[in-house]
Amino acid sequence: MGTFRMGSIRMKDCEIRIWRGLLPVALAPSLAGCADAPRPSSDAQAAYAEIVAEEDARGAIGLERVRAHLAGNDPAVRAMAVRALGRLEDGGRVTELGEKLDDPDPRVRMAAATALAQSVYGADPGPVLPLLAGRIEDETDVEVVGGLATNLGRLAFQSAEQRTAGGEALATAAQRVEGLAAGSLAVAMLGLARGIEAFARSGGAEHALSEELVEIAKSLTNGDGATGLDPTPVRTRRLAAAALTHTGRLAPENMARLLADEDWGVRRQVLLAANRHGAVAAGIVSTGLRDPDPRVRVEALRAHGAWEREPQGCGALLAALDDPDPDVAATALDLLASPCPEGDAQRRALASRVTLDGGDWRGPVRALYALSGLAPVEAMDEIRRHAEHRNPFVRAWAARSLGRAGQVELAWMVRLLAIEALGSMSGDEDPNVREAALQGLGTLSGGDARDHYLAALESDDPQLVMTAARMLAGHNPDETSAPALLAPLARFTAARRETERDARVALLEAIGTVGGFSGGDLTPYLADFDPVVADMAAALLTESTGSVHQAAPKRLPRTPPPDAARLAELAGAQVVLHMADLGPIVIALRPDLGAANADRFARLAEEGYFDGLTFHRVVPNFVIQGGSPHANEYMGDGPYSRDEISDHPHWRGTVGLSTRGRDTGDAQIFINLVDNVRLDFNYTIYGEVVEGMEIADAVEEGAVIERTEVVTR
Repeated sequence: MGTFRMGSIRMKDCEIRIWRGLLPVALAPSLAGCADAPRPSSDAQAAYAEIVAEEDARGAIGLERVRAHLAGNDPAVRAMAVRALGRLEDGGRVTELGEKLDDPDPRVRMAAATALAQSVYGADPGPVLPLLAGRIEDETDVEVVGGLATNLGRLAFQSAEQRTAGGEALATAAQRVEGLAAGSLAVAMLGLARGIEAFARSGGAEHALSEELVEIAKSLTNGDGATGLDPTPVRTRRLAAAALTHTGRLAPENMARLLADEDWGVRRQVLLAANRHGAVAAGIVSTGLRDPDPRVRVEALRAHGAWEREPQGCGALLAALDDPDPDVAATALDLLASPCPEGDAQRRALASRVTLDGGDWRGPVRALYALSGLAPVEAMDEIRRHAEHRNPFVRAWAARSLGRAGQVELAWMVRLLAIEALGSMSGDEDPNVREAALQGLGTLSGGDARDHYLAALESDDPQLVMTAARMLAGHNPDETSAPALLAPLARFTAARRETERDARVALLEAIGTVGGFSGGDLTPYLADFDPVVADMAAALLTESTGSVHQAAPKRLPRTPPPDAARLAELAGAQVVLHMADLGPIVIALRPDLGAANADRFARLAEEGYFDGLTFHRVVPNFVIQGGSPHANEYMGDGPYSRDEISDHPHWRGTVGLSTRGRDTGDAQIFINLVDNVRLDFNYTIYGEVVEGMEIADAVEEGAVIERTEVVTR
């Protein structure tokens, strides 16, 4: 248990100091005995419920209550109202939000800084940059100065002049932090590090940090380790090291120093620097390969694969196949899919690991995929066995291996065998296997697989239909009739599921490519429930008829947001994911960060929606993602949920909402395995793992959520 971004915890007397103050932090199990831990007042909960309702409607029902609370006496409620305006991402509200930088309460000023930056998210920060930069000299609270730095650094600078101004403001913020005493210096330093890291990340090597910012970042890497339960200092060091990594300014002497740091996250940054910039000082990668933490070894392997494969050979990758950590071994297998100087040893090592012997399948399928592109003839018999496995994840890997094997030059017989096998697998009962087979057929057969693409259009799986539509449009546009695509479009539309937008968009794109549709075919979609679909229909009709058609979408009713009573329940709730063969992952809900999404997650968990589903995506040193009924990216719960962007960082253990663009949440979840600050201000956080993070670390592809339950803390 560590200190959350919104508060700090002193275990001795269970005092909780809320300095951001939107709602109380989610309490970890170690605080279970703190019966007197503060909860929001009923008045604050009622106000928050009103704000959530108008915020979730994105102003469609007005902003009367938000504006009323914006002028209220409770600074915590004012901060919530300010955040709500920022979440609208409306650059026209800059003046209104800027006024809140002068609020007497630091919580409101902090919220205003975040809201201002969010109001121009991804857009020209022209009017916001001077407001944030100009506030630094007048700000008296050191934590707010750190917040100003965080939000300055993440602006989407559009010119060299703006970047220069942003960099100078960050340097000024660093000076101001040193000169202020009111507030928490550690929190302010963390905010400063967040800003410099984001600024460096957006500039990359092309826009290097100024020498002044480099020196500031170096000084931030010199801090002490985590103090007791407070991880703030170590997170500051990680972010400062990351800032130097982004621009290639992590010098060899600093790399050596940081590689001896007590924190694995700091050491990992050194290997990321080696990978991204080739700045491989003597012994850096080899030291990383011997690191006691597997997350560091994963990055060391990636750096070795990027820069030392040719001069050093693949000995380190081959040795890592026997690493006791599955993520390290999986990373080595992925890297061994590319040829090594010692090719015979590489092929022998892979061939020795492809057999499914009743144990874990994840290593064998990766080994087989790697081998299929290096020795396709040798791999074919094992691919056939994998293709008959009862586990659909294994069969999908077999289909990918067939597609890879068939691309090897001079192996024409393998190509024919692969096409035949993929044709058979395109009728598999599992949609993910079928989709992988279609991908392979598209590469190996192109237009000759037309019948397989057409058959896949009858599926109810969005990802499979998307792939089929794109294959037909890409390979058989002249041989595909519009009715073949209009039929699945009508079927998906009739289901009235917002989260199947991607499939309908792919079908409309294919219809536009093949042509042959009439005005009557698409006119009904001008009034579709999805504005994206309605706009596409209007564009297609306008192009085909030469006359302008206007979209007039009729949105579906929105899911009611949580009321004050429900918010009170959620503030004290945890969702427990009981993972088959692994154990429980306990997630404390954070309605203070994402009320509507925390509500949906808890409701679906209570209904048993997640029971039996899997984590289908596992990326070492990134995230695990799951909760899809079809175990893929494009199938989820029916209605979209709104994004609820907060200033809480995507620290390791935070639980976020998977999306495919703004406001496209489909109830799939992800758990951050490391500090993923590049996701900050773009993805909703609505929970934090407070028990069982080691279980989350152990999750591998296909891990099953046996059952879920919602409990009260």
